[in-house]
Amino acid sequence: MANPVEPDSVLARAATELRDAPQEPNWVDISASIITKVRNTTRRTWPIDSAFPPGSASSTDGARPADSLRVSDHIVKTTLRRALADVHGAQPTEIDLDLEDHACIGLFVAVIGVYGDDLQAAGDELATIAIDVVSDLLGVTLGRDVVEIRVDDIEER
Repeated sequence: MANPVEPDSVLARAATELRDAPQEPNWVDISASIITKVRNTTRRTWPIDSAFPPGSASSTDGARPADSLRVSDHIVKTTLRRALADVHGAQPTEIDLDLEDHACIGLFVAVIGVYGDDLQAAGDELATIAIDVVSDLLGVTLGRDVVEIRVDDIEER
């Protein structure tokens, strides 16, 4: 009759094999990326007030109050990130919504810019795109003065 394997010996063997395995050179970058994705996947979202498109069955007709519509902040940030990616080669690194209760009243976007590019023009174009995305998603018109685009780093392309 074979001896059953002790659970402690299995754990000890696994720990030894992991310890002796060659370490992935980019492990720190990989683990940070994984942790960020897990946090973004499992985090709670904040509902942001939105408006139904004009002319829809739920928009205001004056006789009754309009139905409410809210969009998750995660959806707004993800849509902004996709819309802004690679405009002038810039990569968004941070997107924050300026909220007053559940209403979006402004936003902040940090990007990595491209060396040699006109960063002022790139920032203006990124702001215009961000304003359009927020308008499409939430039915809110933001002014350029409440949209901050900051270049945090420059890289060569």
